[in-house]
Amino acid sequence: MKKILLTMSLLISFTSLSQKKYAFDYTLVYNLEPPEKNESKLILYAFNSKENNYVLTIHEKDSIANDLRFIDQKGILVNAIMNKIDFFKAETIANSCEQTSRFSSKAKEKSRDYSFVNLKDTIIKDTIYYHYVLKSNKKVKDQQKGKITSAHFIIDKSAPNFIPFLYQPIMYEVWKNNKSIPNGYPKSIYFINSDGTKESELKLIKAVKLNKYLTIPDECDYTQ
Repeated sequence: MKKILLTMSLLISFTSLSQKKYAFDYTLVYNLEPPEKNESKLILYAFNSKENNYVLTIHEKDSIANDLRFIDQKGILVNAIMNKIDFFKAETIANSCEQTSRFSSKAKEKSRDYSFVNLKDTIIKDTIYYHYVLKSNKKVKDQQKGKITSAHFIIDKSAPNFIPFLYQPIMYEVWKNNKSIPNGYPKSIYFINSDGTKESELKLIKAVKLNKYLTIPDECDYTQ
Protein backbone atom coordinates (compact mmCIF):
# COMPACT_ATOMS: atom_id res chain seq x y z
CA MET A 1 0.00 0.00 0.00
CA LYS A 2 1.30 3.44 -0.93
CA LYS A 3 2.71 5.25 2.08
CA ILE A 4 1.47 8.79 2.58
CA LEU A 5 3.22 11.56 4.47
CA LEU A 6 1.11 12.49 7.47
CA THR A 7 0.43 16.05 8.53
CA MET A 8 0.20 16.02 12.30
CA SER A 9 -1.49 18.34 14.75
CA LEU A 10 -2.63 18.23 18.33
CA LEU A 11 -6.31 17.36 18.16
CA ILE A 12 -8.90 18.88 20.49
CA SER A 13 -11.62 16.70 21.88
CA PHE A 14 -14.40 17.30 19.36
CA THR A 15 -12.26 16.05 16.47
CA SER A 16 -12.32 12.55 17.94
CA LEU A 17 -16.01 12.15 17.04
CA SER A 18 -16.63 9.33 14.53
CA GLN A 19 -13.12 8.00 15.03
CA LYS A 20 -11.67 4.83 16.48
CA LYS A 21 -9.04 5.80 19.04
CA TYR A 22 -6.11 3.75 20.33
CA ALA A 23 -4.11 4.70 23.42
CA PHE A 24 -0.39 4.02 24.00
CA ASP A 25 1.14 4.27 27.48
CA TYR A 26 4.64 2.88 26.82
CA THR A 27 7.39 3.04 24.24
CA LEU A 28 9.76 0.08 24.20
CA VAL A 29 13.04 0.94 22.45
CA TYR A 30 15.05 -2.01 21.12
CA ASN A 31 18.30 -2.55 19.30
CA LEU A 32 18.04 -5.25 16.63
CA GLU A 33 21.13 -7.42 16.19
CA PRO A 34 21.76 -7.98 13.34
CA PRO A 35 19.47 -5.44 11.61
CA GLU A 36 17.03 -6.79 9.03
CA LYS A 37 17.52 -5.95 5.37
CA ASN A 38 16.52 -2.36 4.60
CA GLU A 39 15.56 -1.78 8.25
CA SER A 40 17.16 0.46 10.85
CA LYS A 41 18.91 -1.13 13.80
CA LEU A 42 16.83 0.86 16.29
CA ILE A 43 13.15 -0.11 16.60
CA LEU A 44 10.52 1.63 18.72
CA TYR A 45 7.26 -0.02 19.71
CA ALA A 46 4.41 2.12 21.02
CA PHE A 47 2.27 -0.18 23.13
CA ASN A 48 -0.58 -0.32 25.61
CA SER A 49 0.44 -2.17 28.77
CA LYS A 50 -3.16 -3.29 29.37
CA GLU A 51 -4.11 -4.31 25.80
CA ASN A 52 -1.81 -6.30 23.54
CA ASN A 53 -3.94 -6.74 20.43
CA TYR A 54 -2.39 -3.64 18.84
CA VAL A 55 1.08 -2.15 18.47
CA LEU A 56 2.70 0.71 16.56
CA THR A 57 6.17 -0.08 15.15
CA ILE A 58 8.50 2.81 14.31
CA HIS A 59 11.62 2.48 12.13
CA GLU A 60 13.88 5.31 11.04
CA LYS A 61 13.37 5.90 7.31
CA ASP A 62 16.03 8.60 6.95
CA SER A 63 17.33 11.65 8.81
CA ILE A 64 13.96 13.40 8.50
CA ALA A 65 11.19 10.79 8.63
CA ASN A 66 10.08 7.57 10.31
CA ASP A 67 8.26 4.60 8.83
CA LEU A 68 5.15 3.78 10.88
CA ARG A 69 3.35 0.45 10.83
CA PHE A 70 0.30 -0.01 13.06
CA ILE A 71 -1.45 -3.35 13.43
CA ASP A 72 -4.62 -4.16 15.33
CA GLN A 73 -4.72 -7.96 15.32
CA LYS A 74 -8.50 -7.74 15.14
CA GLY A 75 -8.35 -6.41 11.57
CA ILE A 76 -6.64 -3.04 10.97
CA LEU A 77 -3.35 -2.14 9.25
CA VAL A 78 -1.90 1.37 8.85
CA ASN A 79 1.28 2.14 6.87
CA ALA A 80 2.56 5.70 6.82
CA ILE A 81 5.60 7.98 6.80
CA MET A 82 5.85 10.74 9.38
CA ASN A 83 8.28 13.55 10.09
CA LYS A 84 10.34 12.69 13.18
CA ILE A 85 9.77 16.02 14.90
CA ASP A 86 6.02 15.81 14.28
CA PHE A 87 5.90 12.27 15.66
CA PHE A 88 7.48 13.18 18.98
CA LYS A 89 5.50 16.42 19.33
CA ALA A 90 2.06 15.09 18.38
CA GLU A 91 -0.28 13.80 21.06
CA THR A 92 -2.53 12.16 18.47
CA ILE A 93 -1.55 10.52 15.18
CA ALA A 94 -4.57 11.02 12.95
CA ASN A 95 -4.94 8.75 9.91
CA SER A 96 -7.28 8.79 6.95
CA CYS A 97 -8.81 5.75 5.27
CA GLU A 98 -6.18 6.12 2.54
CA GLN A 99 -3.55 5.01 5.03
CA THR A 100 -5.74 2.26 6.49
CA SER A 101 -6.44 -1.23 5.15
CA ARG A 102 -7.84 -4.51 6.38
CA PHE A 103 -5.32 -6.65 8.28
CA SER A 104 -5.35 -10.41 7.93
CA SER A 105 -2.80 -13.16 8.47
CA LYS A 106 -2.60 -16.94 8.65
CA ALA A 107 -1.40 -16.75 12.24
CA LYS A 108 -4.72 -17.87 13.72
CA GLU A 109 -4.86 -21.10 11.72
CA LYS A 110 -1.15 -21.77 12.35
CA SER A 111 -1.31 -21.05 16.09
CA ARG A 112 -2.04 -24.70 16.99
CA ASP A 113 1.40 -25.59 15.60
CA TYR A 114 3.12 -23.54 18.34
CA SER A 115 3.24 -23.43 22.13
CA PHE A 116 4.54 -21.14 24.84
CA VAL A 117 6.71 -22.97 27.38
CA ASN A 118 7.79 -21.43 30.69
CA LEU A 119 11.46 -22.14 31.47
CA LYS A 120 13.49 -21.64 34.65
CA ASP A 121 14.22 -18.05 35.62
CA THR A 122 17.49 -16.67 34.28
CA ILE A 123 19.97 -14.37 36.07
CA ILE A 124 21.66 -11.49 34.24
CA LYS A 125 24.05 -9.28 36.22
CA ASP A 126 22.50 -10.34 39.55
CA THR A 127 18.94 -9.61 38.34
CA ILE A 128 16.39 -12.42 38.01
CA TYR A 129 14.20 -12.51 34.91
CA TYR A 130 11.37 -14.71 33.71
CA HIS A 131 12.23 -16.85 30.70
CA TYR A 132 9.75 -18.42 28.31
CA VAL A 133 9.92 -19.63 24.72
CA LEU A 134 7.54 -19.77 21.78
CA LYS A 135 8.39 -23.03 20.02
CA SER A 136 7.09 -25.09 17.14
CA ASN A 137 5.27 -28.35 17.88
CA LYS A 138 6.49 -29.85 14.60
CA LYS A 139 9.20 -32.49 14.31
CA VAL A 140 12.77 -31.18 14.10
CA LYS A 141 13.16 -32.24 10.47
CA ASP A 142 10.01 -30.29 9.57
CA GLN A 143 11.33 -27.26 11.47
CA GLN A 144 14.59 -27.48 9.56
CA LYS A 145 12.78 -27.82 6.24
CA GLY A 146 10.56 -24.83 6.99
CA LYS A 147 13.41 -22.80 8.57
CA ILE A 148 11.28 -22.37 11.70
CA THR A 149 12.82 -20.50 14.63
CA SER A 150 11.91 -20.45 18.31
CA ALA A 151 11.51 -17.12 20.11
CA HIS A 152 12.97 -16.76 23.62
CA PHE A 153 11.65 -14.00 25.88
CA ILE A 154 13.67 -12.68 28.83
CA ILE A 155 11.11 -10.77 30.91
CA ASP A 156 11.63 -7.93 33.36
CA LYS A 157 9.82 -8.68 36.62
CA SER A 158 9.58 -5.03 37.67
CA ALA A 159 6.35 -4.44 35.70
CA PRO A 160 3.94 -7.18 36.87
CA ASN A 161 0.90 -5.40 35.44
CA PHE A 162 2.41 -5.10 31.95
CA ILE A 163 0.52 -7.54 29.72
CA PRO A 164 2.82 -9.74 27.57
CA PHE A 165 4.32 -7.77 24.69
CA LEU A 166 3.64 -9.92 21.60
CA TYR A 167 4.34 -7.88 18.50
CA GLN A 168 4.08 -10.67 15.92
CA PRO A 169 0.64 -12.07 14.97
CA ILE A 170 1.63 -15.68 15.66
CA MET A 171 2.81 -14.74 19.17
CA TYR A 172 -0.49 -13.05 19.94
CA GLU A 173 -2.64 -15.88 18.55
CA VAL A 174 -0.77 -18.58 20.51
CA TRP A 175 -1.10 -16.50 23.69
CA LYS A 176 -4.86 -16.21 23.12
CA ASN A 177 -5.09 -20.01 23.12
CA ASN A 178 -3.26 -20.37 26.43
CA LYS A 179 -2.48 -17.33 28.59
CA SER A 180 0.01 -19.13 30.81
CA ILE A 181 3.07 -16.88 30.43
CA PRO A 182 3.93 -14.22 33.06
CA ASN A 183 3.38 -10.49 32.70
CA GLY A 184 6.21 -8.02 32.19
CA TYR A 185 7.98 -6.51 29.18
CA PRO A 186 10.94 -8.22 27.48
CA LYS A 187 14.50 -7.24 28.31
CA SER A 188 15.34 -9.20 25.19
CA ILE A 189 13.74 -11.41 22.57
CA TYR A 190 16.09 -13.71 20.70
CA PHE A 191 15.44 -16.19 17.93
CA ILE A 192 17.07 -19.64 17.74
CA ASN A 193 17.25 -21.77 14.59
CA SER A 194 16.37 -25.46 14.65
CA ASP A 195 20.11 -26.26 14.72
CA GLY A 196 20.52 -24.27 17.96
CA THR A 197 22.26 -21.17 16.57
CA LYS A 198 21.06 -17.65 17.33
CA GLU A 199 19.56 -15.86 14.33
CA SER A 200 18.82 -12.40 15.78
CA GLU A 201 18.01 -10.56 18.99
CA LEU A 202 16.03 -7.55 20.13
CA LYS A 203 17.83 -5.96 23.09
CA LEU A 204 15.92 -3.48 25.22
CA ILE A 205 17.53 -0.05 25.48
CA LYS A 206 14.79 1.55 27.55
CA ALA A 207 11.10 1.47 28.41
CA VAL A 208 9.54 4.95 28.48
CA LYS A 209 6.09 5.91 29.73
CA LEU A 210 4.03 7.52 27.00
CA ASN A 211 0.79 9.42 26.50
CA LYS A 212 -0.01 9.18 22.81
CA TYR A 213 -3.00 8.22 20.65
CA LEU A 214 -3.71 6.99 17.15
CA THR A 215 -7.04 7.46 15.38
CA ILE A 216 -8.72 6.16 12.25
CA PRO A 217 -12.14 7.13 10.85
CA ASP A 218 -15.03 4.88 11.81
CA GLU A 219 -15.78 4.16 8.15
CA CYS A 220 -12.53 2.19 7.84
CA ASP A 221 -12.79 0.41 11.20
CA TYR A 222 -12.44 -3.15 9.90
CA THR A 223 -12.76 -4.64 13.38
CA GLN A 224 -16.52 -4.10 13.35
